[in-house]
Amino acid sequence: MKKIVLLLIGVVLSFAINAQTTAPQTAESLLKAKAKSDADIQNPKKAAKMATWLKRGNIYLDLLQFNIKGLWIGMPTEGLSGAEILVGKPQKIMTQGNKEDWIYERITLHFEDKKLKSWDETKPLVENGEDVAMEAYMKAWELDEKGKLKSDKTFLANIATLRGMFAGKGVEYYNEAGKTNDTELYRKSVLELDKALKLGEFPKNEADSIFDLGLVAYYAGVIAQSGKQYDLAEKHYKMCIEKGWQGDKPYNSLASLYAEQDKHDLELKILQEGFDKYPDSKSLLLSFINYYLRSGESEKALEKLQKGIKDNPENQSYYYAIGTLYDAMVLDTTDKYTKEQKAEYEKLAIENYKKAIELKDDYFDAIYNLGVLYYNKGVYVLKAAQDIPPSQNAKYEAEKQKAIDFFKLALPYMEKAHEINYRDRNTILSLSTIYLKLQMYDKQKEMKELLDSLPEEGSPLDK
Repeated sequence: MKKIVLLLIGVVLSFAINAQTTAPQTAESLLKAKAKSDADIQNPKKAAKMATWLKRGNIYLDLLQFNIKGLWIGMPTEGLSGAEILVGKPQKIMTQGNKEDWIYERITLHFEDKKLKSWDETKPLVENGEDVAMEAYMKAWELDEKGKLKSDKTFLANIATLRGMFAGKGVEYYNEAGKTNDTELYRKSVLELDKALKLGEFPKNEADSIFDLGLVAYYAGVIAQSGKQYDLAEKHYKMCIEKGWQGDKPYNSLASLYAEQDKHDLELKILQEGFDKYPDSKSLLLSFINYYLRSGESEKALEKLQKGIKDNPENQSYYYAIGTLYDAMVLDTTDKYTKEQKAEYEKLAIENYKKAIELKDDYFDAIYNLGVLYYNKGVYVLKAAQDIPPSQNAKYEAEKQKAIDFFKLALPYMEKAHEINYRDRNTILSLSTIYLKLQMYDKQKEMKELLDSLPEEGSPLDK
């Protein structure tokens, strides 16, 4: 989970360094400009001018970028676009296998296979200058009575760069928190992402399309929850819900947050709200059903779902939900339901899945679940047949044929599910087994080859 979150945030928070602020300067001239700016904001007349604060923001952005300007991940060590020309020769190079550390006065560049992987500022011109730059730009925006900054491309580009810096710090804190499980680092990560969110509210240049407010806000909640920063997590999930960001995800995450704190009344309330708004959400549906099963109140779940059908008789999701609930009751491993009850529930699960498919003939989840129901029955019968003694071969063959009949019932549903979602691994695996049991070896080979051709599970291409 943590790796996935980090990957997603790393993608959406990518930002370009090289914002245009002032003309190229030396470290000494920038520090001199900083000292003058520090003095200017103490002068009431100068502090009342937008230009004073705009210039201050630009100076601090230059200070922050001085050591890293021009760097980019993947930069080669050599060539016209390489570090040797654009950055200059390092004071020292440390080599270990295919890795090289290029050490400069203020920064160390980390290369792998002659490509830049990361860097560490060993001697920044200013510490935590991002907050000062943000304060300056916010003040300039406040004093911009004529609204000139709204269309100032340079200003908006600088805001995007600063926003990316805060996002980057947030990801760094999160990465460290994952290694140490330090709850304070989780909190710091979220606070930095909050600053990025604040800057994300500014107008954007046309080219600024990477930053997704909703995605960042949602994952800020996920990070906060990972670090047990429950108030921060709740704040971000509710923000997403209020603004309609990320669809059903924040409802489910907020419900899990409440469950983690044993606030089960609030858990049910938010699940109900989410399911009412997103009745087609599979994740909310399962959470909703699991809540009642966990509470031993399956009848209440049925009551609510049946009311949903009464209010929306053409909504296939409610029939699918009831089918899923009955399915779960059949699979219950406690002694709550008798064998006869489970047989009846299985029949009702099949009826409701079929009704959902009747209303929506390409309803993948209902089609797949119905295929799984028959498939599992075949597996169960086949497994039980293994206990039949060799002396009762006729009985064994009869049970084996019964299992094959269940696989035959599952086949058209699994094939239809595969037709709808060609890349779904579970469907492919199930089909492969069914083809094997039905001695359809060419088809089984086809499924195996397809599975082998799919991207590795969890990779960015596995979508």
